[in-house]
Formats: sequence, structure tokens, C-alpha cells
Amino acid sequence: MAGDVFPSYSKTSIAIIIPTNTIGCLIDSASIAGTNYVYTVNGQMFTNATDGHIQTTAQGFSGTSDRSTPWKTLTELLAAYQHGCPEKQMRSLYTTASQDFLERVYKNPDITARFVNYASSITNMQVCMGYDFKSGYLAYVKIDHGYHSQIDPFFMIQSNGKYLLSTYSSNETNSRNIFIFLSKSAVTNQVR
Repeated sequence: MAGDVFPSYSKTSIAIIIPTNTIGCLIDSASIAGTNYVYTVNGQMFTNATDGHIQTTAQGFSGTSDRSTPWKTLTELLAAYQHGCPEKQMRSLYTTASQDFLERVYKNPDITARFVNYASSITNMQVCMGYDFKSGYLAYVKIDHGYHSQIDPFFMIQSNGKYLLSTYSSNETNSRNIFIFLSKSAVTNQVR
């Protein structure tokens, strides 16, 4: 690929249907419909690896973007990961409220080394889905790295027209259940 290429960004109403017997899901009486939990979100899903693919610098990404979509910010994050997590670049990707987390990472050489070792082993990121959540946007991303593949959540807040990563931690039942189900099943198995 030549030049910067990002997943398209749009939002629509999506019904996420999760069987109530999914191992690891929390009971959510308010969202039960028959034998399923049903969550309606305003967001986007990607049903194939090509559409949700996050471009690497080796594939032509320049390393910077205007961060006007969550996917552009995640593309910059992957570039930072693959270039050894430069502190200045990492800090620029996160909200002001998240800087304490980065301070803890970069203040301790052992933690910095573990963080950089893990992040630089990431070879591929693929967006599964994202949706409006609380005061921001929650994305679930499949990450391939030197150890295995996994689904990770990324929370972003829009500030001055840019999406910035946030260390916000969610314990809400709906986001947890969606995360658990995505970790066990393909996106197309749960969305209507």
C-alpha cells in the first residue's frame, strides 16, 4: 500500500445479541430478551479483516494523522508501538487526564522495558467494532503480537476535533459482556 490508508469511519445503530449462557458474562436483567442480552449501540463494526485493518508504517503509513477518527488515532498508536514507544509520541496520543499512567510507565526503567517489549511485538491490529460509550468512544481491537492474539478495548475521548486515548476503565455490565463475547465469537455472530 502506498500512502496513508485508514478504515472508513461511520456510525449507525447496531443491536448486539449475546446468549445469556456465555461463560464469563455478568447477569444483566435490564437487557434480557428471551435467552439473550441485547445491547443497542451507536457505532460501527467490521465484518472482515480488510475493512478493519490498521495500516503499519511498513505498509506505507506516514506515522502521523489528524486524529479526526478513532481509527486514525489507533493507526498512530500502532506506529508508535512498532517504533519503540517514544515517550513524547505516546504522550501526545493520550488525554491530559491519562498522563499519570504514562508517568508511571516511563518513570520506572523496568516497567518501561516490559511495556516497550510487549508493544513492539505487536504485528497487526484489526478493528472489530466501536461505539459511543459514556463521554467517548469504545473500540474493540484484535491484536496480534509475539505471544498470541487477543481482543483489547481502547477508550477514546474527542477533544478539539481529535480522538485521544484515555486510561478510563469500565466496569459497566454492558461493555464487559460485549468484550467477553467478542473475545469468544466473531463479530458477525452477534450483530443484527
